[in-house]
Amino acid sequence: MKYRIEADFPLQSDWLPAKVFSRHHDSVSAAKAIAIEGVDEPGEGEARVICVETGEVVWRSTDEEYE
Repeated sequence: MKYRIEADFPLQSDWLPAKVFSRHHDSVSAAKAIAIEGVDEPGEGEARVICVETGEVVWRSTDEEYE
């Protein structure tokens, strides 16, 4: 399966290049770690990891339940 990262705000990191946030990732754990790195203020917005094949939200940076 492939995973992508979506967010309500621009993701950025001092350690990772910007393009890493827009590519598809081979594992949910890698996508989750990258998404976490891109979130400066967790309360400011939500980042999500989405399964490309199903469209299912598999992780959220907020306490909201999965859709």
